[in-house]
Amino acid sequence: MRRSLSRLITWGINLYVIAIAGYLLVRFIIGDRFWMLSLLNTFAYVVFLPLIPLLLVGLLTRQPRPTLRLLPVMALGGLWFAPYLPKAAPVTTGPTLTVLTQNVWGNNHDLTAFEDWLRGSGADVLLLQEISPAYATEGLPRLADVFPYQAAQADDSRWGGNLILSRYPIIETTYVDLDIPDTPSPVRAVIDVNGQSVAVYNVHMAWPGRKQPRLSLPFGLSNNFGVHVALAYDDRERNRQIANLLDHLQAEPLPFIIGGDFNTSDQTPTYQQLTTVMRDSFREAGSGAGMSWPVSSARGMPAWVPPLIRIDYIFHSDDLRALRSWQAPPLGSDHLGLVSVISLEP
Repeated sequence: MRRSLSRLITWGINLYVIAIAGYLLVRFIIGDRFWMLSLLNTFAYVVFLPLIPLLLVGLLTRQPRPTLRLLPVMALGGLWFAPYLPKAAPVTTGPTLTVLTQNVWGNNHDLTAFEDWLRGSGADVLLLQEISPAYATEGLPRLADVFPYQAAQADDSRWGGNLILSRYPIIETTYVDLDIPDTPSPVRAVIDVNGQSVAVYNVHMAWPGRKQPRLSLPFGLSNNFGVHVALAYDDRERNRQIANLLDHLQAEPLPFIIGGDFNTSDQTPTYQQLTTVMRDSFREAGSGAGMSWPVSSARGMPAWVPPLIRIDYIFHSDDLRALRSWQAPPLGSDHLGLVSVISLEP
């Protein structure tokens, strides 16, 4: 009996190590170019979840040889999650810009608490997505005393538009053509921060899914939100948007800050493409995993279920620096917002 248990544990550890090695090899070769692998990449952190129970079982049953095979996986996990550790806040005396990004959500109909929080947030620039036309007409004027400068973009393909609200003058507004029909263009606003021009972008990338799932499951399972997301996963349009945006940003002449709903997990090779061109303010100056979607209270899930992936970001060009970055509280949306204090000096 003991020998059979030892053999089973050894086989379990060996299979896990082989599976991790195989996944990383395929991920390195294919990246996000195949939808099933891209979906797995979105939740890549789950591949490390079996590590702890396997390690405990190996130690408790006194099987050092198979347990030692887990050490490379442990080292890899340490590197994978190291960016989530707290960072020391740098000291600066130069000018800063506090930026907030928030997908307000089209189903978020009571924005009173959200509006009150914005007033006390201390943000200089707001990047808002999915603002309904009604609220853009009726609610936003109430914020004009705090954020008098506004740039709006209609988005007929989704629940609402995208807006940039600023305490500082917006001296130019343009739209970035991503060369993809029927998708909204990112808003680019040049903001004058006490004589220094900064380009600020508000983006809302395409949802990585098709309207119909690839197959229909019995008993109405295909109608379950999570199951539907998995079966309809398709990130090709979003990836084209990101590739075209990165091409544009490499020619941006001004220091830039870009935030919004990227609909892209930070676990993916696609995210790594983003960070080759710009810096992630939360990775640079925040702590924790920063998971931002979905908020359980908005999606009708149990309150103990945390957001599962991170898709909301504030990036910046290499000539700027993030000093602090933290998440906003739940404000009725199915996204958590993000706030970053950006130094305008390198």
